[in-house]
Amino acid sequence: MSYFDAASAAPLHPVARQALLASLDEGWADPGRLYREGRRARLLLDAAREAAAEVVGCRADELVFTGSGTGAVHSGIAGALAGRRRTGHHLIVSAVEHSSVLHAAEVHRDGGGAVTEVAVERTGAVRPSGYAEALRPDTALACLQSANHEVGTVQPVAEVAEVCRAAGVPLLVDAAQSLGWGRVEGGWSLLAASAHKWGGPSGVGLLVVRKGCGSRPRGRGTSGSRGGRPGSRTCRRSWRRRPHCGRYGRRRPRRRYGCGN
Repeated sequence: MSYFDAASAAPLHPVARQALLASLDEGWADPGRLYREGRRARLLLDAAREAAAEVVGCRADELVFTGSGTGAVHSGIAGALAGRRRTGHHLIVSAVEHSSVLHAAEVHRDGGGAVTEVAVERTGAVRPSGYAEALRPDTALACLQSANHEVGTVQPVAEVAEVCRAAGVPLLVDAAQSLGWGRVEGGWSLLAASAHKWGGPSGVGLLVVRKGCGSRPRGRGTSGSRGGRPGSRTCRRSWRRRPHCGRYGRRRPRRRYGCGN
């Protein structure tokens, strides 16, 4: 039977399945511990982070795993707004962002912040000049998806990132729909994605925060959470991402996006 909703969720990649089985045997311990089993789990977790960072095109210490792509988006937006609160409380999003971004913007607005939605053209793409016009002296963060989750429109991320960089404003990219097809180019500051969109497991997101963008981790976790979600780290789901993410980035053709939520 054919399956046509891979943009919503893709079947678990065979290599990811093999990694899962291996991690159940080798990566069950707390990777924050110093005994042998913990160190072994830590090695697996670090390898997963390094492999994911290579695919994204960032440093390994700029990437953390989260409980979902939505969690990565919410953490990224909240952290950037908190870290730049002295600059202001103005947030820019496009009108066609994923609901996770729009809901975060709504929460920000309800809390007293200002939100500007940038309109799109008939093709569903934003104009970089639209972001330039929306920028204000009190703009703390701008958000833009790399590709639309419903119609597949590829957004001009690199051009918008350049506009934001010139104004000293970080850009968060929701790359959930495109990262499995290739890197997101441009000078973005934060990036969120979800593993189940390209053959990884459900319940694994990733958040990249470039050094120097001023983001501040939200919430207080344990000493093992490393600035990501609170609580002890687990390498099993993260390790499931590791072997196949590079293969998907190389094998899947670029610029062909399906439809899904």
